[in-house]
Amino acid sequence: MFIVKLNTEITAATTMMVKDAMGIANNMEARLIVVETNTPGGEINAVKQIMDIFETSPIPVCLFVYPMGASAWSGGTYLLMASHIAAMASGTTIGSAQPILSTGELINDTKHINALSTLLVNHALLHDRNGTAARSFVTENLNLGPEEALKNHVIEIIADDVPALLHKLSGRTLIKVRSEAGASVWKLVEGEYSGEGVTVVSLAFSDIDEAEMIDYSPSIQTGFLQILFNPIASGLMFTFGFFLLLIGLQTPGFGSEFVGGVLLILSLMSFQVIGIEITMVLFFALGFSLIIAELKTNIGFLGFAGAACIILGSFLFFPSPQWLLAPEVSIRIRNILVATSTVLCAFFGFLVYKVARTRGMKVMTGSEVMEDSTGVAVKRLDPFGEVRVRGEFWRARAEGDAIDQGTRVIVVGREGLLLIVRAKRAAASTRGGSQSKGGELKCLD
Repeated sequence: MFIVKLNTEITAATTMMVKDAMGIANNMEARLIVVETNTPGGEINAVKQIMDIFETSPIPVCLFVYPMGASAWSGGTYLLMASHIAAMASGTTIGSAQPILSTGELINDTKHINALSTLLVNHALLHDRNGTAARSFVTENLNLGPEEALKNHVIEIIADDVPALLHKLSGRTLIKVRSEAGASVWKLVEGEYSGEGVTVVSLAFSDIDEAEMIDYSPSIQTGFLQILFNPIASGLMFTFGFFLLLIGLQTPGFGSEFVGGVLLILSLMSFQVIGIEITMVLFFALGFSLIIAELKTNIGFLGFAGAACIILGSFLFFPSPQWLLAPEVSIRIRNILVATSTVLCAFFGFLVYKVARTRGMKVMTGSEVMEDSTGVAVKRLDPFGEVRVRGEFWRARAEGDAIDQGTRVIVVGREGLLLIVRAKRAAASTRGGSQSKGGELKCLD
């Protein structure tokens, strides 16, 4: 038996998590999937996709509103109606399924209300539940506790924990019955079914309470996506991304444009303007392009940015269950991608650091390093001669008076391979004279 916890808002990240969990449960050949739910609701498209996943699952799904005092409002109620088995713990609540706008205002137009209420009714009838109550969840924002829900045939079981749930389920059978008209209905029955219709599927839960319980562990990617698809995070990413991009375009070279672009791409994915797969491809393509540009330019930052893009793309990578991969293989692929990208990011980060230090160091070659260097006159300069500066012999020209052999000199300029020098005492006195003049001027002021 496989246990999945759904205790946040329902977003596209939740859909990815449910798909991943279903794939693992299929590979494990689990007898039952229990979805422990405590949610305020979520985005309608994500809810609809999960409902479809529940209905088409080859493994029966039990949605369990848990723990005690929890709620499955709005989108959670839709999922409850689409599950094969509906259960609630003591003190829990379901209902308030009327759709709302992103601003929090209720949607009252008949087009949306009729569509969603009929959707909920049809799923309820498909599982032999109260269609009238299902419609009231949307049209009247009906709320029910576990006793009322059980009495009105909205749920099948009340239990305070998973072992109690399995104990009450043990001995029952989930069957799919087809009527003469061809419509199918799921029913949870005790013993043999003697009603009307032809039994198409029969799944017995004998000794289910003795089955091994395995918890689904969400991956790092799931947590990452839950953060990205949070409505508050989406808005903040779009706002900061837009302004950072503008700042980067005005003051290029500090990386603001790169950070702003990444945030804008993530926000567009979060708003579902672009899909997760497209976002993943964009990050991989951008990352490899920046790394190739780094190899050509040796800037340092481009490689670091490219590795960061590949890491983001790796976090978005979700092998599909249709690939028929074992769970451990899927996890191994993700870990290898993330580990490789992290190593690349660390390497290029170190490279950026070394480049920054190199740029900050004093120049050690060229004409700049010779200026203000001191040496000694090897031959008399009148005005041309020879000097030794920094351990090397140079042809030099004296600026001003002639310089005797052995006199200390200072380099004041350079013309190709010819150094322009002055006697060090003369240079010092010249500077001193300038300072004296400056002092005299200050006194006159």
